[in-house]
Amino acid sequence: MDDFSLTFVSYAVPCTAGYSERNDIFMKILMVIVILLVPSTVLAGPQEQTFVPANVKVFINKKQILFDEEPIIINNAILLPLREIAESLDATVKWNQSLNQVFIEKDDEKLILSLESNRVLYDRKLFVMEQAPIVINGHTMVSLRFITTALGTNLTWDEKNRTVNIVDNGNFAELQPAIGDSEVNADKYYKWYDVTVGPNSGPSSEEAKNYILKQGILNEVKDVQYTYIRFNEFGDSVTMVSGIDEDKQEKIIWLNKDRYTGDISIYGTALKNLGLSQETVISILQEKSINEASIKKLYIAPYYKDEIVWFVIAEQEDKQYYYCLDFFTGSVVVEHVLNKGE
Repeated sequence: MDDFSLTFVSYAVPCTAGYSERNDIFMKILMVIVILLVPSTVLAGPQEQTFVPANVKVFINKKQILFDEEPIIINNAILLPLREIAESLDATVKWNQSLNQVFIEKDDEKLILSLESNRVLYDRKLFVMEQAPIVINGHTMVSLRFITTALGTNLTWDEKNRTVNIVDNGNFAELQPAIGDSEVNADKYYKWYDVTVGPNSGPSSEEAKNYILKQGILNEVKDVQYTYIRFNEFGDSVTMVSGIDEDKQEKIIWLNKDRYTGDISIYGTALKNLGLSQETVISILQEKSINEASIKKLYIAPYYKDEIVWFVIAEQEDKQYYYCLDFFTGSVVVEHVLNKGE
């Protein structure tokens, strides 16, 4: 493979109806012919993306670049082979198989990108491209607009002759919005997010309430609170919203918020009357010789997405107990018993 296929880098504790034989053979032959004659669909991950030839000429410093895999257009974005364009701009392209990442290096600067992800890491910031890279015939195809801007070039487009002219500035760019772009286009193509260090969290109380009501998930919100989804108070958390749904049942929803895009999504849901009550959980713990007075924390939250559990932290004598009990059945999902201080 000339280029590569790749992906980006969370943390967790513990028919057809049957034909006659003749028709079947005919259909197989027809399918082979169709595949050979229509190579304009590429499978990128679980979904298909259709593309058409870009039919463009690319010049770098007045020299035409000839590609083994011709540029294409997907979603109005021109994609061309990454390695050939990068090396023509004096950058190196390296594939790290263990990390499943591509590194583009030039002048001690480094871009890190991944196939089927439109996010690129550069200078400890996250850059969002208009079109994720894909692999065609062993070549990683990447956005022309992105790679030329990232590698510090000036780009002009000759519509009449369908020609791209690139002039190399000799170093990495700051990935600023292109001159003349509207604020909308600049945000679309060159939106940066500082890389946040620390745990993931849910939306604010007001954001959570507005999201739940706007989406029609609940008719009435009764309570909103932050909930940890691990035993560590400094770990990941979500926002728990409880209220009454359209069927007049009490429902609990946990919301997550993407730290980069700000998008809010549902992390887990449960109907309260289908799960174990707090009293039942305490009874289960007593059967394990854990007294109610020893319980320091007892709350409901997803352990993994849609896996709802009762979190239990208890201290008794010289022991610390950490349990996750299935919210619906009471079965043990996680059990840790430690000596104090461990």
